[in-house]
Amino acid sequence: MSRKRLGSIDRDSIRDIREGAEKTAAERRELALGKAPPIGKMAGSAASNVEEELLRLRRENAGLREDGTALAEAREDGRVVELVPLEQIDLHALARDRRMLDREGEAWEELKASIAARGQQVPVELGPRDRSDGKWRLISGYRRISVLRELFEETGDPRFAEVRALIRARRATLEDMVAMIEENEIRQDVSFYERGRICCLAAEQGVCGTVDDAILALFPSSSRNRRYKIRNFTVIHNVFGPYLDYPEAIGERLGARLAQAVKDGRERELAAFLSDRDTKFADPSEELALLEAFVAGKGPFGAEKAVPAPVLAADWTGSGLRIRASAKDGKVTLKLDGVGASDAAALEELVARVAETLRDA
Repeated sequence: MSRKRLGSIDRDSIRDIREGAEKTAAERRELALGKAPPIGKMAGSAASNVEEELLRLRRENAGLREDGTALAEAREDGRVVELVPLEQIDLHALARDRRMLDREGEAWEELKASIAARGQQVPVELGPRDRSDGKWRLISGYRRISVLRELFEETGDPRFAEVRALIRARRATLEDMVAMIEENEIRQDVSFYERGRICCLAAEQGVCGTVDDAILALFPSSSRNRRYKIRNFTVIHNVFGPYLDYPEAIGERLGARLAQAVKDGRERELAAFLSDRDTKFADPSEELALLEAFVAGKGPFGAEKAVPAPVLAADWTGSGLRIRASAKDGKVTLKLDGVGASDAAALEELVARVAETLRDA
């Protein structure tokens, strides 16, 4: 028969004792809390609430820091749309790819009606502020801003006084030009003249060393044939640009023939004709007709062929002598048959007698 040692306690007894003690302690805490004065209860509750509020604020601050960093990165990348007053934008910071806006065309009216009804849907693209005047540099969206300006002038509605814009980080001017061209190539059927013109301006403004450098830099994905066509229109812009009213309407084939006429040294003929005009061409077709006549050498550019002067003739015969005379371009030629001359002296005497007769006549 086994006996327990005096004072030994088994595991079950220990667990029961612990649970009883914890229960008793909990009951005493509840009793003490119930007997505590109201100020004690409020202080305990306030302390708990303050701790929870501090934890919440820490979480919010951490989130705000993350959001602020993300916003700064998004703004730096040009992914944040901001409202910018129209008067704070320099439309001509970059050479525009459009020589003129067709405000009478269907595309212009559709864009204007859309913005008037639904507001501006697609943001424009702006570069950093210029250090001299503090204005934003327009990269793309020239038509949208022009429509907003026109609507604001017509209505005075403050909705049209601001433009939604993506603000880009500072980039090289060449990169801005490429961005502008890519945006317009996607949205508009940009003419070859406009492509050639922007290349000429890039060279003139020192963005690129030469016109050929500008073609390669601004149109790197174009084929060799396409770049050759653009090169033709750089020639047209440089020579005839100041005189043309509708150069964007010139097609590829006519552009190639005009460039060839310049290479042939005929540019002064057309430049002189265009510069002498007093009025603008009524429409593109009128100007194109004149250019077609120039490259074909027709109309006012046709070589005037002199009408040949008629040849006059006279014939006299008598006493074995025949005289035939012909007159052309102020000259009279006589041919004598039936008269002989044995030597030079006799021929001189004959010519003297003819001359004397003509002088007396």
